[in-house]
Amino acid sequence: MKKRWLIAAAAAALLLCGSAAQAADMTKGEMAMDPTKVTAEPTKVVQTAGRTVLGTFAPKFAELNDDVLFGEVWSRTNVLSLRDRSLITVTSLVASGVTDSSLQAHLENAKRNGVTAEEMGEALTHVAFYAGWPKAWAAFRMAKDVYADESIPAPAIAPKETAEGDPTKLTAEPSHVVQTAGRAALSTFAPKFAELNDDVLFGEVWSRTNVLSLRDRSLLTVTALIGSGITDSSLSYHIGEAKKNGISAEEMGEMLTHMSFYVGWPKAWAAFRLAKDVYAAE
Repeated sequence: MKKRWLIAAAAAALLLCGSAAQAADMTKGEMAMDPTKVTAEPTKVVQTAGRTVLGTFAPKFAELNDDVLFGEVWSRTNVLSLRDRSLITVTSLVASGVTDSSLQAHLENAKRNGVTAEEMGEALTHVAFYAGWPKAWAAFRMAKDVYADESIPAPAIAPKETAEGDPTKLTAEPSHVVQTAGRAALSTFAPKFAELNDDVLFGEVWSRTNVLSLRDRSLLTVTALIGSGITDSSLSYHIGEAKKNGISAEEMGEMLTHMSFYVGWPKAWAAFRLAKDVYAAE
């Protein structure tokens, strides 16, 4: 019995290490690559965990995992950077309630892909409002350990650019994001929630554009809503905000394609229908 448990544990470790192996292999031949930047051409991301663990038991899944999800989708760094893909993946998992060792593997990938400790802490703080406090707490515990582990390398990346008035860039100081929807809709029925929505979520959290840009925050918000199964008018609104905040139609299509593997095809399909309408509108 003990021997079987050891074999099972080793297999699980191999599957999880696939993300680490992928991170180590993705820049072979391109050691100067900055994972926070979009590349001129796709970058070949190498993954072998599927075949290593499931090549006999589920060979088609193993092929799809290694050759499609990683070999094709993650490799499209000419549309979304590895950093963006890590933020989308971590947010998808947290919002879906997946806070096991697979989340840890992707937090490690995020660190390797240039998401700093400050940015990860800020990303999870932002996501907490959309995915829920308990999910965020579970993710924070893992993230703290990952970023404290000096054996997981962080890449050397260029200092972040700042620019006032450009939603895709950081600002030198926090911005002031104005929101009145809470008080307009709920000031009588739920005055405390209205205050928290307008003054805290938007007035404080969204306003911290000196840590994460408005573009980053839109990316996180749209992903968290879809991962949580929210595909109503609130998602349409935030897709519209993403468009205003510099996420192009091509990038939005790529975001939804990437997250479909982590949140599931049905949620992605529902989001695609809304996103097409938003980006088609002038």
